[in-house]
Amino acid sequence: MDVSTLYLYALAAAACGVLLSVVFSDLIPGIDQIFHPTLILSFVIVTSAFGFALEHLTALGSLVILLISAGISLVVTSLLHLFIFVPLAKAEQSISFSEQTLEGRSAIVIVPIPEAGYGEILVDDVSGRIAKSAVLFEGPALEQGTKVIIIEIKQGVAHVMTYPIQWKEEMFS
Repeated sequence: MDVSTLYLYALAAAACGVLLSVVFSDLIPGIDQIFHPTLILSFVIVTSAFGFALEHLTALGSLVILLISAGISLVVTSLLHLFIFVPLAKAEQSISFSEQTLEGRSAIVIVPIPEAGYGEILVDDVSGRIAKSAVLFEGPALEQGTKVIIIEIKQGVAHVMTYPIQWKEEMFS
């Protein structure tokens, strides 16, 4: 089998691998922390592409072509990692929020909250406004437009009280 054919097969296999890793990456959580399949497959793709091109365009030996291709691929893949993957990972983390960070923040009731039922609140955040389902922590039913404070969040539901809180002596005992 010709060496350039091997490069072509490796190129096709790695391209299919990238497609599969993008489609099925959520099936194995945390796999990107162990190794980055897209980065490894990108290395194989660039090595194969340069190897195939150099086999057809130069008269160098196959081992020299493999080393040159791997060196070029190492540089390209490193740049890809530094300027694409790392900034994307940081960007995903910066726009997300943890529900726990909402505890202690003030909000406005947008759907009235009955004494034994659910309503909805609106929290202003740096990245926009967040609407959450809400129930009363304690106190009377709340009307639309009432300012509340989020006491805690359980199972995605905010437990709220009117704001400012009317502190009771028994709350501190």
